[in-house]
Amino acid sequence: MKRTNKFILSALLSVSALSGCDKYLDINRDPNSPSEVTEKLMTPSIISTFAYEVAGGLPVRTSVLWTKHLATATAAPHEGNYLITANDVNNFWRTSSYTHIMKTANDMIALAKTNNNPRYSAIGKIMLAWNMSYVTDAFGDAPLTEAFKGESGIIKPKYDKQEDIYKAIQVLLDEGITEAGATTGLKPGTEDFIYAGDMAKWQKLARTLKARFYLRLSNAPGYVAATQANLALTALAAGSITGTADMPKVAYAAKPNAENPWYQYAIDGKWSTSDKPSIFYVSMLVNRNDPRLPYQVSKAAAGANAGKYSGVVNDAPPFALNNYSSIAPFYSAADASLNLLMNSEPAFIKAEAEFLKAGKVVNAAVIAAYNEAVTASMTIYGVAAADITTYLAAHVLSAVPATAYAQIMTEKYIANYLQFESYNDWRRTGYPLLPINNEAYTGLPGGTAPVINSIPVRFPYPSSERSYNQENIPAEIPSAHLQAIIIPVWWDK
Repeated sequence: MKRTNKFILSALLSVSALSGCDKYLDINRDPNSPSEVTEKLMTPSIISTFAYEVAGGLPVRTSVLWTKHLATATAAPHEGNYLITANDVNNFWRTSSYTHIMKTANDMIALAKTNNNPRYSAIGKIMLAWNMSYVTDAFGDAPLTEAFKGESGIIKPKYDKQEDIYKAIQVLLDEGITEAGATTGLKPGTEDFIYAGDMAKWQKLARTLKARFYLRLSNAPGYVAATQANLALTALAAGSITGTADMPKVAYAAKPNAENPWYQYAIDGKWSTSDKPSIFYVSMLVNRNDPRLPYQVSKAAAGANAGKYSGVVNDAPPFALNNYSSIAPFYSAADASLNLLMNSEPAFIKAEAEFLKAGKVVNAAVIAAYNEAVTASMTIYGVAAADITTYLAAHVLSAVPATAYAQIMTEKYIANYLQFESYNDWRRTGYPLLPINNEAYTGLPGGTAPVINSIPVRFPYPSSERSYNQENIPAEIPSAHLQAIIIPVWWDK
């Protein structure tokens, strides 16, 4: 479902002609003229569209149903029943990713090079790499080296292999780190909606993403987990996100059509209020006595469940929707910031990397990183230190390797509530253990069977590609969406 957000509309209008007209840019024109497309105008368009349409958009809204953070409390079939079609993903692929975000980023990189503004180029490269990771993690092989070249006559770009895409992503991030440290040219300011021009924080973000993507390939064909773990640890040691002040997020406003994406999608009723915390997830946190529960899940507002944590399943509920829990205001208030990457992720990466580096042995370094990660995931909410201590005492990391791995990844899954990364981690490691979406409401018989009998492991290629670039789509991925979504991407094979 296509949404419009006035918060990003002006930024998009400023660069709406970039897809077809960037070759006419004249860098000698008045930089204060509204018709002049500059790096300062491109930056907010890239960031705001990425936040609203990607990090807070379809890939996340869909994946959190499959990883059971949420469920859709409405009659089947829908995404919560694993129904996703080639038409559903068109906006994510074509409009948001390839046109408004990555094409604009590519143009900004070129313009920044011409204008000798390396810090803008750094933002462009980091955002291009980050968005490309969403695309390849969702679809697998995708255009990159021949993308954004329509003006040169390449209207049917070839698909790069996912392995090559990840190599290119690492190069973009390395170049972004270097250019972010430059002192020449214009310095980004408030048009940078993430860090307001603090380039040291951009460098920390890029190193954190490098570590994330090294671990992404820990089980990829031909790759060695311990080697990928070492690479991840090296990236973190060079200077990664270390606390909430470094955490990338985008602010929203409590004004009509300028609100937080989750508020617009699941709370205020513009589209629906049926996407709510799942029974599976609510029960998990309740059973663990997890102090993060009230910061992630609100109690039901009315009915027999009023004042209780009550999750939903992917089917029409027996009672009104306000009889069930909603996403808590920390994530869904109208003016809540959208967290693009959680402050605890570097420590969770370190915990897993130390574990893999040691040959899946639990040692002191693993335990220390695990405790640090869980603590960080609670301090962001303001959980009391005594409650954190109590929780860690009840969830001591096991010395049994398989159990410990499940603990690390389950804690990361809770910390990464409403993050696309939970879907990537589940595909890569198999943790947490997730049953298929066929549960029933408490006290009711049976459950609605999903359209396939396994959790989807990729998105189908979009219908726009099937129509205009069919010959370059990998032949092994069928056009039938229910057949396509059961074929794992390369790093998951």
